[in-house]
Amino acid sequence: MTNNYEIKNPQNFVAGTVGAPGARIFYLQAHDESLVLTLKVEKDQVQSLASHLAEMLEDNNPASIVSATEMIEPPNAVWTVGAIAIGPGEEAEQIVVVAQELPDQEESEPSQAHIQISLGQAKAFVDHALFLIEYGRDFGRQNGHKPIGE
Repeated sequence: MTNNYEIKNPQNFVAGTVGAPGARIFYLQAHDESLVLTLKVEKDQVQSLASHLAEMLEDNNPASIVSATEMIEPPNAVWTVGAIAIGPGEEAEQIVVVAQELPDQEESEPSQAHIQISLGQAKAFVDHALFLIEYGRDFGRQNGHKPIGE
């Protein structure tokens, strides 16, 4: 069964995690007045989306700054994302994020979510997503160093 979603001008568009660093599950979430859409994603997909949105923002400065709020919990993912794409929105200050389901069966049509966000929401997403990604890394321990005080 195909579950397609379209959210225009969500109240929030954010990446979130559940679990401890190293064992986290990543989610992408958008919500408006009537719908909370949560999709399960890979960490690399969040990083790639943030990177591509940041590239789009280099040429387009947001007219208004928006702050992302935390993900609504508990996350209840409707499906797992297989592919993500972005493009310009219908209006000048918008970006469309398209997430496509990782299909379970080859003969089924994958579900899609079209989320139209403002440039300010894109900037807030980038900042929050990069924080999430860096939060889970422990560069010192990977190189054999111990935290101060150990």
